[in-house]
Amino acid sequence: MTDARLYEVRERLFIDAGATVAGAGQAMFEQLRALRSAVAAGAPLSSPTFHDAYHPYIASVWAYRVAVCDELEGQPLVPAVFGWHALDGKERCPLCNRDLAGTG
Repeated sequence: MTDARLYEVRERLFIDAGATVAGAGQAMFEQLRALRSAVAAGAPLSSPTFHDAYHPYIASVWAYRVAVCDELEGQPLVPAVFGWHALDGKERCPLCNRDLAGTG
């Protein structure tokens, strides 16, 4: 994350963005760190451990996008725009859907 200069980008976000966008950006950053920790601990992509970190991260990415769209355009970005029920990706995730169907 340091090599990718994410800490620097986060600091610029705190300076340039409104409070809602900055807060959503910080939440996304924290979820990215949790996902990174799961991967660093060896969680394979198809594991429940990975998905327990991945889906909150994706939800935070979408929450950030929603906040930015609202701040810049004043238009809400809702899951229905994409034909989804939620923004966390679980309804489109083969592993999660297999588990929900009781075949996992």
